[in-house]
Amino acid sequence: MADGQQDGGAQRGGVSRRTVVAVSIGAGAALLAAGAAGVAPLLTGRGLLAPARTATPSPTPTPTRPTTLTVAHRGGSRDWPEMSMLGYANSAKLGAQALEISLARTKDAVWFGLHDQTLDRTSGTAGFVAADHTWQEVAQYRITAAQTTNPAQPPQPYLRFEELVAAFAATHVIYVDPKIVPAQYHAELFAMMSRAPSPARAFVAKGYCTATGWAQEATARGYRTWGYYYAADLESDPHLLETTQSLWTTLGLDYTAAPAVWEQVKAYRKPVLAHVVPNAAAAESALQRGADGIVASGVREVLAEARG
Repeated sequence: MADGQQDGGAQRGGVSRRTVVAVSIGAGAALLAAGAAGVAPLLTGRGLLAPARTATPSPTPTPTRPTTLTVAHRGGSRDWPEMSMLGYANSAKLGAQALEISLARTKDAVWFGLHDQTLDRTSGTAGFVAADHTWQEVAQYRITAAQTTNPAQPPQPYLRFEELVAAFAATHVIYVDPKIVPAQYHAELFAMMSRAPSPARAFVAKGYCTATGWAQEATARGYRTWGYYYAADLESDPHLLETTQSLWTTLGLDYTAAPAVWEQVKAYRKPVLAHVVPNAAAAESALQRGADGIVASGVREVLAEARG
């Protein structure tokens, strides 16, 4: 999805440290301390470490405080090829406490990062439906950087969910969305999640607000949940929020929603995360409207450049 478009599950479908723990299921004090200490070297497109940058004073106020929960949307989809290991690694190095991924499933039962039914948008294929192909066939393609701020950067391999879990489940919270994968396969996903250390801490089940079946399945297994909304949908369906919010531990709202809509969602006294935030100015606006955390596509600017 390009920034500004809806992250439509079902295909359309600062806060204190204490609040961060409640929202993220314990991201870890050591992680927050590391995020506040400075910016680590970033991976380049070839997987090499770039030289560390010397910190310089920031000319503008930092929009996100070190203790503000920041979730890397698709691993920083505005900065790096979406849902690539490169993006997740760089987001983690910049201090994101949580990583978000949408999942597809191949016909040989491999779960991997993909927002759409096909690889067409991310790899330029024509009608390549992931569910109709094997992982070996999917792995021949690369994720383009066309929708990032640096389209010239090298494309990246698709990432299997188990690789993301192995790399980050012990240190970060992973927001998991099975997107268009039929519910009959959710048991496979939960089985993979259960093998991670402290799975109830490591994962949050994420989905568009109407993905209530997914929310109920996750809750029954002890997972926290995050259901997101759009102001336009709340306007078109005045009962949408009241009929779905009870199934979600935390809520989400587009950062551009009017203050009155933010007040409406926050009235349920649940943490509310702003999505999908592309830059520092948008993050600042969301926090001013009452956001308890940020789901950021522009991770580099929101976390790194704002710190200087």
